[in-house]
Amino acid sequence: MSVIFFQNKFYPKAKCGDSFDRECPFPHATGVAFESGSSFVASGFNEGGRLHIAAIPNASFPTLKDWVIKSFGDTEPTMSGYVPGTFYKRIWRPLASPGSFHKAISQEKLTESFVALRILLSKLETLFETIEPSELNLPAYGHKIREILLLACMEVESSWSAVLKENGYSTGGRFTTNDYVKLSGPMLLDGYTLSPQSYPSFPAFAPFKDWTASNPTTSLSWYDAYNKTKHDREGNLNVGTLDNAVRSVGAAVVMFHAQFGSNFGTGDQKSPLIRNIFRIVTKDLKKYEKEFYIPNVQGSGDLAPGDWVALDYKF
Repeated sequence: MSVIFFQNKFYPKAKCGDSFDRECPFPHATGVAFESGSSFVASGFNEGGRLHIAAIPNASFPTLKDWVIKSFGDTEPTMSGYVPGTFYKRIWRPLASPGSFHKAISQEKLTESFVALRILLSKLETLFETIEPSELNLPAYGHKIREILLLACMEVESSWSAVLKENGYSTGGRFTTNDYVKLSGPMLLDGYTLSPQSYPSFPAFAPFKDWTASNPTTSLSWYDAYNKTKHDREGNLNVGTLDNAVRSVGAAVVMFHAQFGSNFGTGDQKSPLIRNIFRIVTKDLKKYEKEFYIPNVQGSGDLAPGDWVALDYKF
């Protein structure tokens, strides 16, 4: 089984029928094609997508690539070894084609993580009642601000550790940022940008944008501040600033989304609580679109439509 990313040379149409001699709607310039059950399936390529074509392959075109060439005219599509219906443990990604990721998420772990995040958001909201998060106040520091910075970074570290452990990663000892930074790519962490919802003067920020393996601690300014003020409060209380506290809570929000997504189903009370504090922009995730998950849409073998198979990420 394989996945193919293609350019639709017949946009906004596609070729259909046993002989590919008629046109049918496919209003997407790019798409993804894959095999599901006994069918070849193609959808427009975006976050969630919309299924447009599901056809039983003609015997004269036995491979998915043949079908893509005839249907969409792309003679040099991009092949991927990804298997639809698979995902990496505790690593959420957008869906490249329609479906639901709900079954792949541990509701127990999601709920426990959200309780910790909710406490952080509440503390930050209370702090904003005393200190306006304006540009002039970003350097402000103090014990309550430091407390939020410490709690937020501890929650981020807890999330990092949980994802590594879930995927069977082990060093035989304690994890360090040399281990944690390995999560940046698989979890698409630099694709998230945040800004405080009710405070437009606070600049938008991407908590993990500059995270590098060469400087896994100091390349995250808010995390570097956490380490300094944690180990030497008297000498480094001044780095526990409002700016770093807000960014660290934002990082905890990103880690929550990167593990569990942003759509929690009917009666969701989590997203509104998060959005009350932070505006989250994920348009930068598009650069990773060929790493998005693809659901098993029709059923294959023992799998029902919507079922997912969990895999360990090989860090």
